[in-house]
Amino acid sequence: MTTSKILLFALLVGMALCKTKDEWQGRSIYQIVTDRFSRGNGNNSPCYHLGNYCGGTFKGIKENLDYIQGMGFDAIWISPMVDNKEGGYHGYWFRDWYKVNSHFGSADELKDLISEMHRRDMWMMFDVVANHVAPVGEDFSSINPFNRAEHYHSTCQIGNSDFCGGNQDHVENCRLANLPDLNQNNPWVRSELIKWVKWLVSEFSIDGIRIDTVAHVPKDFWSEFTRAAGVYTVGEVFCYPLNYDEPYLDHMDGLLNYALFWSLRNTFKGSSFRELSNRIKEVQGRNYGSKLKYCGLFVDNHDNDRFLHNYGNWDSLNGALLFTLFFPGIPIVYYGDEQGYGGGHDPNNREPLWTNMDPSTSIYQFLKKANKVRKDNRIWEKEYREIWVDENVFAFVRGDVLVIFTNGGEAQSRDFPNLPWNGNVCNQLKDGDCVNVSGGSGHFSMAGNEVKIYKQQLICIYS
Repeated sequence: MTTSKILLFALLVGMALCKTKDEWQGRSIYQIVTDRFSRGNGNNSPCYHLGNYCGGTFKGIKENLDYIQGMGFDAIWISPMVDNKEGGYHGYWFRDWYKVNSHFGSADELKDLISEMHRRDMWMMFDVVANHVAPVGEDFSSINPFNRAEHYHSTCQIGNSDFCGGNQDHVENCRLANLPDLNQNNPWVRSELIKWVKWLVSEFSIDGIRIDTVAHVPKDFWSEFTRAAGVYTVGEVFCYPLNYDEPYLDHMDGLLNYALFWSLRNTFKGSSFRELSNRIKEVQGRNYGSKLKYCGLFVDNHDNDRFLHNYGNWDSLNGALLFTLFFPGIPIVYYGDEQGYGGGHDPNNREPLWTNMDPSTSIYQFLKKANKVRKDNRIWEKEYREIWVDENVFAFVRGDVLVIFTNGGEAQSRDFPNLPWNGNVCNQLKDGDCVNVSGGSGHFSMAGNEVKIYKQQLICIYS
């Protein structure tokens, strides 16, 4: 075989192995703070200093893949794995871009984790940063490869009023939390970041990347960066206004869906479902709507107080989680939700899981069932259509699957029209809960805060 044929073959193999944005639609992502998931050494003692390292490792994740797969998740998003300045347990204080954070383990242990995930048909998502480096003041000598002052913007600080359109020049050129801000308009810095992400994807055979602090970097850079990565990319733009978020979708596959995040939370904590429905229609009416299916939909993450913080209703959390699994988008569930964690502002929302890794909790079992229904019915391939909304009940169909949500503590019953079938339909989450639909309409009853998934069949699914 000639050299040119060998190179062509290698290129085709690489392209075949890359996971596309369309393939990612069929995945359910479990987000982990690496330092807080599992130590992997048998030490399950509590950690009382959440602002520093607690001991979680790549080995600990590998040893507990059964726990993650048991809920139906087939992709994992881990913390940034790059070497950090001391104290950077979260991973966002990059120091040496070509070394692995030794607190989490070695490069070989990370590769072992990824290899085992791929053997199980689980995909790996890395969290990456291209905006800033570790908090080193003006002394950049410890940063590799960005060790000179000309690699950075001049020192200034982003103010609270600058975010989300207040002053974009400050957002892109000043420091976030006093973290030195890389200058992507410096040709050398730009080329090094591009070279690094190519190396990262190739070296560790990852399947997707989550991009931190997207709004803090000029948009044209992201087009080049995501092309170089060659895998599915989802970016963080921590803002609510659609006219601010939406343009970034022209430069990467998807965004973390902050456009729906606040309405989703408000609704499942008791505000009217009309708030969520109206926000959905607003998003669908824009360019954002055509790309919803590639965006990451979530209830919790490491940057926000948990849903259950000062609000202990597990049934409401189930409803919000089910929405992320069945509404258009790629679902992301934050570790610890399945254990009913309710931590507040970080680092309190980054609790160790090893003290409570219990697969028998009701939320764990709920996620297991819901993920199965999602995958068995290939929900991501089916058209979304809202069929009902009022203060306390919201319902939509995905193809031939009806999903019903309630909030508030009182029982609800409704007659739903325009259903996609006639005959007997059964709740996929609870054995024996079946309804007769005639003329495309049916009467459905729900307990307070209950969610249901109905599908036409002769025999209901047993747990």
